[in-house]
Formats: sequence, structure tokens, C-alpha cells
Amino acid sequence: MNRPPTMLDVARAAGVSRSTVSRVFQNQGERVSPDALIKVHEAAKRLGYVHNLVASGLAQRHGRQLGLLIRDATNPAYGHLHSEVNQAVEAAGRTLISVTAFRHDYGTAEVDGLRRLLGQRVAGVFVGTGVTAAEDLVETLTAVPMMIVGRPNTHPLIESVSYDERTHGRLVAERLAAAGHRRIAALTAPLLYSRVFDLRMRSLVDRCRELGVHVEAVDLLPVEAGVTRALDAAAADRLSAIVCPVDYVALDLLRAARARGTRVPEDVSVVGFDGVADGLDLIGLATVRLPVREVARRAVERMEELLIRAQEDPEGPPAALTETSGSERTARHALVVGDVIEGASLGPVPEHLR
Repeated sequence: MNRPPTMLDVARAAGVSRSTVSRVFQNQGERVSPDALIKVHEAAKRLGYVHNLVASGLAQRHGRQLGLLIRDATNPAYGHLHSEVNQAVEAAGRTLISVTAFRHDYGTAEVDGLRRLLGQRVAGVFVGTGVTAAEDLVETLTAVPMMIVGRPNTHPLIESVSYDERTHGRLVAERLAAAGHRRIAALTAPLLYSRVFDLRMRSLVDRCRELGVHVEAVDLLPVEAGVTRALDAAAADRLSAIVCPVDYVALDLLRAARARGTRVPEDVSVVGFDGVADGLDLIGLATVRLPVREVARRAVERMEELLIRAQEDPEGPPAALTETSGSERTARHALVVGDVIEGASLGPVPEHLR
């Protein structure tokens, strides 16, 4: 070995996880079995591993707090993500500090919030927002591990554990086609408003084209006018279904439909995305349920790995740079698929439109 041994080398030699080695040297063997403790110490002695006391001291002072930049917590999807991340962080023996960006704050407000979190000396930070571009987030990178959680991301310098929104859009398109729908409306919004909405709807449209389903794009904004335009388009252009980029828009559309006497799904079907708000089962909204708990669990688990690596090499590159390819290091990106919820708001094509 041409370099000093690391915790990972010790873990491999002992046949245990790197987190176990970390607990042996940084937490006096807390929650480590006697057999594993002996294996780790024997492997460390054999390899000549010397624990980095400086990194350990930094971890003891600042390593228990993690930060979360979250988008508009009044949106049930973000509120649920906040709750699940907090629970997963607490289960890992840490605490969470959060900063919330409001729905109509774009770009700079979120970056400012992220810098405030980093100023709190957090050990690592999660970014749960669908607005700020990864290119802007990169400008805030420090030696503190950063991870995008929830929204899809492919940036090579920022780790992510996200909902597979491209697959979600395709699943909705396939469900509509299977129900016989061949002409539908899709409420769309600018990329700046929500990168998540944009990805969902672009994926839906692309899959609909492959399946021979015509999609009429309807401008979502402002939402009150957008749902009215969608209902008008459905009536005028013989569209049998309306797809909304998020459940709270679908609920506004259901209210507007009831006000004008349009029956759902007898006159037009309605589908949303998110599936996390309470009572959707009572309403019968067809939607895609986001795998929020699984994403939060995996994100915190991965953050633990990044923190261990950052402690091993506190002067090295940002801990998000973890996968080596040749001479370059790139971040890992995980996608988790949710479930299609069969609701009463999605029915067959109305008789008069067949």
C-alpha cells in the first residue's frame, strides 16, 4: 500500500462496515459487538492504521448537527420530506437545523438560506428544493458534504437521493393510455417555477407521444386561471383527462370543476402527483405517491458515509466527490420510484368522447 491506511482499509480487512470502524475509534466502541471490536483493532494494528485525532476532534465539536434547506413547507410534499429527514437524522443520533424558502422566492433566496446553514457550522447539508439550479448550488460547495434530496440531479459534484420523476411521468402516461385516453390536457409551468414540475410533465408528454396519446399543453400560472383554462380546453377540444403537476393543483381543479358542474370522472378525468397529503384516499384522487420516507432514510444513510470520509480527509476535496473514474471523482445519484395510486378521479373515456 503506497498511502497511509484509511478507515475503509481497516473495515475491509476486518470484514465490517466503515461506520463500525468509525464507532470504534470515535465513539469508544459504542454499539459495537465485542467480536467486531477485536477484529477492528487487530486489522488496524496489522495495517498500521493511526486514527486522525484532529478530524475526530472536529467531528466531536461540530459533527452532530446537519442542515436542511427546504422549499415551501406549506406544500405537503416538502412538509412531509422535512418530517421524514428530521426523523431519520434523529435516528442516526444527530440533530437537524432547517431553513425554509417560500414558494415564490427564486434562486438567490435559496442560496442565501444555504449559506446561512453553512454559517451554523453544520457537519453536512441537505438541499430539498425544486428551484435552484445545481450549477448555482455548486458555488456554495465547501469541505462540508452537500446532498440534494428529493429532486432529480445529475451534477457530477453534488450527491443526490431523489424521487424518480421521469419514471413517474411515464407511469401516469401509461396509466392514462391503458384506460383508453387518447386526447388529454397537461398543465405546465416554466422551468424557473419548478424543475420538478417541468421534468414530470416533459416525461409525461414524451411517453404519451410514444403511445399515440395527444397532449394539449395548458399554462398553469396563475393556478386559479390555469385550472379554468384546462377545464375550458377539455370542453372545447374534446379532451378526456387533465394531468396536474402536483396534487394541490389537482384539488383546485376539482373545486373549479364542481363549481361549474363538471363531473369527475364522468365528464373528465383528473390525475395529480405527490400522493402525500392527508385525506387523498377519501377524495379519491388518482396520483403518484412519492417515496418520501425511503428517500429520507437513504439520504441520511449516505450522508453518514460522506461524513466518515470527510473526517478521514478533512483537508481533501468536498466529500461529495466519492466515486473514482480514472483521475476524476464524481458524485453518486440514487433514484427511488413511487407508486401509482388508483383513484376514482381517473375513469374510462366518457361515452360522448369515444
